[in-house]
Amino acid sequence: MSITGQLSRPAERQPSMATDNFRSFSASLITQSETRLQRPGQLFASAAGDIATSISSTWVATSSSKQIRVYNVPEADKSRAISPKATLSIKLVSKHEGIRAIALSEDLLAVITHSHLLVYEGYKTVGDLSSSLFDTRSVDNDQCWTPKSLSISQTGTTAMSEGASASIAVGGEGENGVKVFKYAYNNGWKAQNDRLILKCPRNNGAVKIVGFSPNRRNAMYGPMAFALTTGNQLYCWSLGRSARAGMQSMQPSWHIDCNSTSNQRPYRDEISSAALIISPTGRPYMFCTVNHKQGSHLLPTFIVPVDMLEKDPCVLRHQMRPISDTIVGTNILAGFASSNGHFLVIIEKGMKKETLKILSLQGAYDGGLTCAARAQAWEAKLRSTGADTSAISISIEEQYGALQIKAVDGRGHVHSARVSVPDMPACEQPSLAGSGSTLELPHGAPIGELSSDESSRQSFATLDQLPERAEAIPG
Repeated sequence: MSITGQLSRPAERQPSMATDNFRSFSASLITQSETRLQRPGQLFASAAGDIATSISSTWVATSSSKQIRVYNVPEADKSRAISPKATLSIKLVSKHEGIRAIALSEDLLAVITHSHLLVYEGYKTVGDLSSSLFDTRSVDNDQCWTPKSLSISQTGTTAMSEGASASIAVGGEGENGVKVFKYAYNNGWKAQNDRLILKCPRNNGAVKIVGFSPNRRNAMYGPMAFALTTGNQLYCWSLGRSARAGMQSMQPSWHIDCNSTSNQRPYRDEISSAALIISPTGRPYMFCTVNHKQGSHLLPTFIVPVDMLEKDPCVLRHQMRPISDTIVGTNILAGFASSNGHFLVIIEKGMKKETLKILSLQGAYDGGLTCAARAQAWEAKLRSTGADTSAISISIEEQYGALQIKAVDGRGHVHSARVSVPDMPACEQPSLAGSGSTLELPHGAPIGELSSDESSRQSFATLDQLPERAEAIPG
């Protein structure tokens, strides 16, 4: 369908709400297992929960405010607590500083404190993680911007002859809400001499979740980043333009206020997780899980198309499609989307137990995405660590005819499941050479602008990214 900038009525031009036709798949549970992580020096049942977790393939990382532990889950006896392969105690600048978030990729471990980004390589093979630190930098030279969230996107691996690249997004406060740092591997990881600031207009809170789109060749707008704020504001950026134009600052390609239009004061931190879906046809959508609070006017867990041509706030809110309450409940702790755009995985809080659900995505008859009426569900011993954060991470690895799901919480519980998906193809593995190709944005879509106040600022640090499989990294 051809889209031009001459269409004046928003209701007549909603490309993301066009019918999204693709084959849908059904899933059925094959096996599941529960285990727990050993936390040296802490009593498992009574210790305070970790503030952050991250998953990459079989590797899991957890973090308190001062220490990081890395585990290889498959190598352990499931009947016993899994001992860490490595631990790392961060040397903090002051007693008021602490670890804010962590992120794993296939080859890198990124850590953000109140003031610094630290990037480590070779966490799978190095016993002493402190010796593998290859980049550290201040995230804000003026010391007035506090980071809160972190995400990695990695293309290729160090084992590939063509090398690898990575991007690390750090979410923080105010309108300069996200800072992106880039790295490349060629006989060693090196930081690139550029930094991209992703603007968050009208953001008076902090970016609690930041992330990247899956590496998909058919993605309509190429590689993307997204951010969710404590005030329930959602932003997306099409990153391909910045790479081509050498930008240092970029306005959002899409922005939506997820709060109700009522006069009721919105609850902060009510959206518990967010993920970018790239549907099988390449269309982008945001998936947000909601942990409802009493008296809230926010929509329940929903999917909304990333319509870069639409600017009317009322139309954008109208495009938010809640998932039926016959499929999901009102209290969702975390959720994530498979890289191929066929499935969602959520952790639902119940009165006495938590439930893991797999939802099958399909095109809605009136446009956009919806979920099949039946969901696969089973009990999962995953717990929230606080009122405003769950510290739950979810990963979904796609294989031919199957999904491998892993989830970890901040109290050391690990849940693994293998799910049968008959005839589902394996996830594509984009090459490094192809990762930079980007489709042109639609006519009329916004592009980033170089900000004069940022034009002279340089990047001095390294950055770590998300692997070919999908990962959820809480803020």
